[in-house]
Amino acid sequence: MAFARAHLDNGNRGKAYVNFLRVVEQYPENIEARTELAEMAIAGSDWDEAERHVKAAFELAPEDPRIKVANTALKYAQAIRTEDTETADELALEAFEALEENPENFIARRLVVDFLIRNQRYDEVIPVLDVGLEQQPENYDLHSTKVSVQANSGRTEELGDTLRTMVETFPEDDAARQMLMGWYVQQGDNAGAEAFLRELAERPDAEDDAHMAVIQFLRLTSGEEAARAEVDRLVETEENPRRFIAVQAEMDYRDGKQDEAMAKLEKLVEGVEEPDDVTNNIKVLLARMRNSAGNPVGARALVEEIIESDGSHVAALKMRAAWNIEEDLTGDAIIDLRTALAQAPRDPEIMTLMAAAHERAGDRELAGERYSLAVELSERAPAESLRYANYLVKIERIEAAEAVLDEALVESPNNIELLQAMVQLQLQNEEWNEVQRIIWKLRAIETEEAQTIANGAQAEMLLKQDRVEETIEYLRELSDAEDGLLAFAALVETQMRAGNTEEAVKLVDDRLAESPEDGNLRNLRAALHLANNEREEAEAMYVALLKDFPGSDRVLRTLYSLYLASGREDEARKMVDEQIALADEVPAAANAFLLKAEILERDRDFDGAIAIYEDLYERNSNNIIIANNLASLIATHKESEESLNRAYAVARRLRGIEVPALQDTYGWIEYRRGNYEEALEHLEPAAEGLPGDPLVQYHLGLTYLALERNEDAKKLLQRAVDIAGDNPLPQIIKARETLEELNAAASE
Repeated sequence: MAFARAHLDNGNRGKAYVNFLRVVEQYPENIEARTELAEMAIAGSDWDEAERHVKAAFELAPEDPRIKVANTALKYAQAIRTEDTETADELALEAFEALEENPENFIARRLVVDFLIRNQRYDEVIPVLDVGLEQQPENYDLHSTKVSVQANSGRTEELGDTLRTMVETFPEDDAARQMLMGWYVQQGDNAGAEAFLRELAERPDAEDDAHMAVIQFLRLTSGEEAARAEVDRLVETEENPRRFIAVQAEMDYRDGKQDEAMAKLEKLVEGVEEPDDVTNNIKVLLARMRNSAGNPVGARALVEEIIESDGSHVAALKMRAAWNIEEDLTGDAIIDLRTALAQAPRDPEIMTLMAAAHERAGDRELAGERYSLAVELSERAPAESLRYANYLVKIERIEAAEAVLDEALVESPNNIELLQAMVQLQLQNEEWNEVQRIIWKLRAIETEEAQTIANGAQAEMLLKQDRVEETIEYLRELSDAEDGLLAFAALVETQMRAGNTEEAVKLVDDRLAESPEDGNLRNLRAALHLANNEREEAEAMYVALLKDFPGSDRVLRTLYSLYLASGREDEARKMVDEQIALADEVPAAANAFLLKAEILERDRDFDGAIAIYEDLYERNSNNIIIANNLASLIATHKESEESLNRAYAVARRLRGIEVPALQDTYGWIEYRRGNYEEALEHLEPAAEGLPGDPLVQYHLGLTYLALERNEDAKKLLQRAVDIAGDNPLPQIIKARETLEELNAAASE
């Protein structure tokens, strides 16, 4: 008992509880230990444990005042859980009487406070809390309850005093500091907020992060110039200014002084033989700059240096993991991320990267779990919530995506990206009341971006409801009022849908007369020529557009299709080659490489097509179409074990995606790896979804054959041969040979 009391006096309630428990295990009738255990369990809301000890204590001493209060609290909690408000109110009266008799009974005080708050009797609850705080000035729950009561009852000025007291009482508590900062900002007292942050930063035990909070606050409230002035001051006054010199370099980099910024950081880390945390953090910043400036080799070298000196450096491990994910080394990425997670278990970025690694590896269930955890760890932050919602939409879990966005909007009700994602979901679900509600919220946010999204959602809703005339009138108003191209393009499209072709053409021609060089308007007019079957006029406009806007994907593909449709393949090829020649000067011209790969594939130059896709994949390994095409070509036209492993590494992410072309790619790779049941699971829906593709039917036919379903194999192989006709593909030749062997075996 003495040991338990000593722990309790030192604030170590856990150890006190354990020792009181040891007492009652050996001496079940020890009323003092039972009472302490009952009160501690109630204070911790551990109702199962509380019931056990209250019941035992009540049997021993039913008239003991402390035990009677504990029993009342237990019944009160049960009444609240079952929503029996009448019983709860009766029990609260008992607690009032007990508190009057014994003002130091904390359980009675807690019950009275709960009752008063539940009935919104805020004027009465504050004095009850104040007496409790006089008795227990370091009781965190009493402080936070008082903050909550004052916030909910509009006692704004009093709230500031309470928060200041709380920060002084609990100087290490981040939540209290954040609440006080929020109060200052809500009051519009930026000077008070800045003074508070500076006070925290000047404390003897303050870390650099406290100074960073001042810099960030100045950046948000007074602008970049004020933030830079603070950084310059810290560089001059701090004993060890390296961290702030790094911040200076970061600002220089953002201002476009890339070489100067990197040189400043290189000087900071130069010659450091035993890197400390500050040095390694500076190296991470330098690595990010190098990577952004087009020097990934230099960036990776720095990251490897950091990990060599500190194998648990979180930021470096995250960077290496991200690179490994891009290179399909998902196993290595996950190892790094697990190491980082051990150091920073609540870092949402680590969870997001883990999700990306699992998704790239085709472990969709694990990916979903990690995206969900990232949302939880970030406390439903917009970026993590949007990422998870987009993932859920991709796997067609629309209701779950909606729930994720709903929860995120509770935390960030005016976040435009969240509102945009939600309104798109509701438009898709045709939940018109919800769409209108979100439109109103967007309109209340007086920014151009919010108004544009609201206008687009309004127009789309009208059109989806077949209110064509209203849509036209609404879009006409928007177009006239804003001179907005999006609204104008939507107006033209709606006129075309309504069959008002002449009106659509007149709209564009009138606008072009005002802005004859506008590329978007010219593109729109060319599309109208196509819609009206005026191919020569359309082609002439697209040729001129491609000359003025080289690399434009939409123009390039449309013109390419026009050439092929009129049998002018040579011109199509020439145009693609000309665009490729511009790729170094015009980054957008890289789109021509995709068309070049299609041409090479059609020419049966599979090695050339694979080489192009490998290059495109290296530039952007997140593009699922490029990944599919690359893996499909390798798996179909390469025979080596090495190439098969390469195809599998690229294609793993396709597992479980219900798109026929992707199912065929992944299924065929699994067939080649000898996993016939797994292959069948993907190839059957692929063959059903692509009934006119001979290779897909061939893939399924060979899978049936491997599973000894010979009759099914014959049907699919025959179908592949029939569809292919006289196509000389080696797969079709093999299909014919296999059919002959099967028929011969059947006739024996």
